Amino acid sequence: MDTGTLMLTLAPMVGLKPDDIRAALSGTQQAVMLATDLPVAVGERVISETIAGLDVVPYWRRHYPERTLAAHVLGFYTAQHRGYYGLEGFYDQRLAGEVISRTQEQDAQRNPMPLDVTQDFTARAQRGVDLVLTIDRTAQMIVEHELAVALEATGAEQGAIIAMDPRTGDILAMASAPGFDPNVYTDIAAHDPDRFVNVAISDLYEPGSVFKIITLAAALDTGQVSRDTTYFDTACLEVGGRQLCNWDRKDHGPVSMIDMMAKSLNVGAATLSTRMGAAEFYRYVTAFGFGKPTGIDLQAEATGQLRLPDDLDWYESDLGTNAFGQGLSATPLQVIAAVAAVANAGELVQPHVVKAIADGEAVREAQIVEMGRAIRPDTARTLTEVLVEAVAREVPQAQVPGYRIAGKTGTSQIPIPGGYDDPWTIGSFVGYGPASDPRLIVLVRLDRPTLSPWGVDTAAPVFQRVAARLFAVLGIAPDDVMAEGR
Repeated sequence: MDTGTLMLTLAPMVGLKPDDIRAALSGTQQAVMLATDLPVAVGERVISETIAGLDVVPYWRRHYPERTLAAHVLGFYTAQHRGYYGLEGFYDQRLAGEVISRTQEQDAQRNPMPLDVTQDFTARAQRGVDLVLTIDRTAQMIVEHELAVALEATGAEQGAIIAMDPRTGDILAMASAPGFDPNVYTDIAAHDPDRFVNVAISDLYEPGSVFKIITLAAALDTGQVSRDTTYFDTACLEVGGRQLCNWDRKDHGPVSMIDMMAKSLNVGAATLSTRMGAAEFYRYVTAFGFGKPTGIDLQAEATGQLRLPDDLDWYESDLGTNAFGQGLSATPLQVIAAVAAVANAGELVQPHVVKAIADGEAVREAQIVEMGRAIRPDTARTLTEVLVEAVAREVPQAQVPGYRIAGKTGTSQIPIPGGYDDPWTIGSFVGYGPASDPRLIVLVRLDRPTLSPWGVDTAAPVFQRVAARLFAVLGIAPDDVMAEGR
């Protein structure tokens, strides 16, 4: 076929003008790329014309029909055939498949001879594995909707919500906002690449008062206190030469463990950690998974920062501040995984988003990965009851009718060089239920809200809406029904 006929035949099929093809072929290159990203049907039609010297190379291209839904979980696949972030990055090699190698014949001058374009078109590319996710599509839509509403209502700059089954580590929904559309990743990469960062697994923050769950868990498990133990609460307490004060700067006199959690008293948490001593306290903190990644099957998980007594930059005052979640950092995923251990009778399990991997006829189901026992089952039950009563007394915003909710608010300061970025905070709430048989745990994090600096005002109501809707969608019965079934 001469060049003129080639241009007239090929141009309309691939969406080019004849002059474009003439210009491309006017050079001295041995091989010229005329068009890319053509639909399969177009490639097959070009092949049917049997144009000598023309090669058609098929390849896999990812399309995301749900657009922004679960974008941070999925990540994206580039035109350079690489996966980045989320599942795409973590499972890149297994998802990518492969292009079958082809041998081109050469002429006497060792120049490649044209391939026979009539060879099997579909045989040149083999697909990779298929992933079956733990994500519930409806739950994901609910969580993303509620997070978007929360950002608008509270004025928060960004946020994250994670919903998980505490018994298995199945991530049922995971949302970070602002989101993005992986179909147009190139546009986002050019002007706002930070949007690719999954706040839920990659953005560190000081957990704040949510961490008091870990401190009380350790104190209960070591026998330092029982649920009915009281201490005399002063407005401030000196630890390692530093004055640590309650958020309200008030002394509360004789206080029980339930009151300490309900009123979220920093002095109470610091009292518990100093009574235990550094060795015992940090033994439990590390047993709950802090200071190391969870190992979730998503790319770019952050580790978190935890100073230990043997570290040169650890100070005695850290024993007090760490007890109420200050001076250490974690991801929302690490926090929810740690609290899920309380809901799961003290056993820490690894969070994951892949339920099964299908490779042709072979299907491999994901297994529950136990990461160690953090506390005894009886300690977990006692702590759950303490958290239920604390929520019932002080956090009506988080209560769901028919369900006993165990949970804790958090209000975190935001560290900057030389101190904290006052007056800005991160509001959070983590809770699980039904308390009699926990099937769902949800964490809400909202950064720099303008509505209120307190997690009880910003994050707790979001938890309530999310939990109420997910209990219904996931078919999780209320506590009284659970009790009848046992």
